[in-house]
Amino acid sequence: MAKSKKAGRCYVGVDVGGTKILAALAKPTGKILARKRETTPRSADPEDTFAALVALVSGLLTENEVRPRDVRAMGITVPGIIDSETGNVVITPNMNLSGFPLGARLEREFGVPIALGNDVSMGTLGEQWLGSAALADSAVGIFVGTGIGGGIIIDGKLITGHRGMAAEVGHMRMQTDGPLCGCGGHGCLEALASRTAIERDIRQGIAAGRKTVLAESVSDGSGVIRSNVLRRALEVKDELVQEVMTRAAQVLGLACLQIRQLLDPEVIVLGGGLIEACKSHILPIVLEVMATDGMAKARSGGKVVVSSLGDDAGVLGAVALAQQYLGHDPLEKVRSAVRRHPTIAEVGDDSITVDSVTYDRDIYIRVDGKVGKRTKSHGEANSDAPAVVEPADLKRVCKGDPSILIIGTGGNGTVVLSDDAEEFLRKRGIVYEPLPNREAADAYNVIRGRKAALIHLGG
Repeated sequence: MAKSKKAGRCYVGVDVGGTKILAALAKPTGKILARKRETTPRSADPEDTFAALVALVSGLLTENEVRPRDVRAMGITVPGIIDSETGNVVITPNMNLSGFPLGARLEREFGVPIALGNDVSMGTLGEQWLGSAALADSAVGIFVGTGIGGGIIIDGKLITGHRGMAAEVGHMRMQTDGPLCGCGGHGCLEALASRTAIERDIRQGIAAGRKTVLAESVSDGSGVIRSNVLRRALEVKDELVQEVMTRAAQVLGLACLQIRQLLDPEVIVLGGGLIEACKSHILPIVLEVMATDGMAKARSGGKVVVSSLGDDAGVLGAVALAQQYLGHDPLEKVRSAVRRHPTIAEVGDDSITVDSVTYDRDIYIRVDGKVGKRTKSHGEANSDAPAVVEPADLKRVCKGDPSILIIGTGGNGTVVLSDDAEEFLRKRGIVYEPLPNREAADAYNVIRGRKAALIHLGG
């Protein structure tokens, strides 16, 4: 087989889930060259899952004319507890791989280094590398699908815990007398807000005589209710589905609130198939619950965002893990970007200096540190009336999803936000603080994390 010109020396990331296995061929930069997926076998025999995984990766390499020896390493994610030293799967509550020597078997099969990690920890790592948590020094990922898993990053490092059991947020007890969970406990977050839990509650509603557009499709009791089916039911305002989904979203919001109060991360990332399909219903409810936090008086911390990588979060996290296994750290560039936040050096009535560059007009500073010039509207440029910040302004400055936006209101407080602009920030969970320019500069300079600024020079 000829060596693929497009792949060169590359990595393979594989996300093994309860319903599907996704494999990706990627460059060290995280650019995905090809993807391939397969349904996870329903058999109780782990050999069937292993065979499906081998066939999937082999097919991915063959279709892209890549030899195993051209693969630097593979990263594999599994839902459960992993012994990273032995390459064994310790326990997978929702799958059939508990106790299986997955790492050693794959290394013998393909002859390349194999790195194993928890699926949601790797999804969180992927989001910190190239997704919604990029530039965040601390982040928590909560991925909702067949089950619910979590990942924790503190000071730029993935936290796995003493026994490799850290971040099992799906098994936080949310209700002492709640329904049975796959882990054997009762009232876990997973037993109340996962897609499996939502499916159970919908079926119970149907059995009790509730009307729903899903009644016919689930009448035989077989199969699963997919996330996209739930989304379509929400779109037609199905009463039963709305009720069950709202209850699950409220519990998820409470879990996010507890995580913020315990860890105060810069970002909480919600991902997984259920979130991706139904985020327009789930996220506003989660944010409403978060808004009840009487302790949230700090300027930033615990912002909730939706995964921007979707299904690729897990495989990209696996690619990052594979590189780390070989002693390379693809996230160093991200950490360097965090350290490159500009400094507002001087603010005058008619000018502002950021680092060593002086501007004589309104500016914005984005999360990634890029400085841009704000364009005034025609009416604003020819009027002494207060400047009005509109959603168009915020779309530019809020690219990258900051946790906090500092707004410099000019020397005499001559900037106001339109109602639409305030709604824009509220929906995205972005805290904003309007301050006179010199105070705004001081505040921006001392804040760490995902920050942005919009500075108005008028007045």
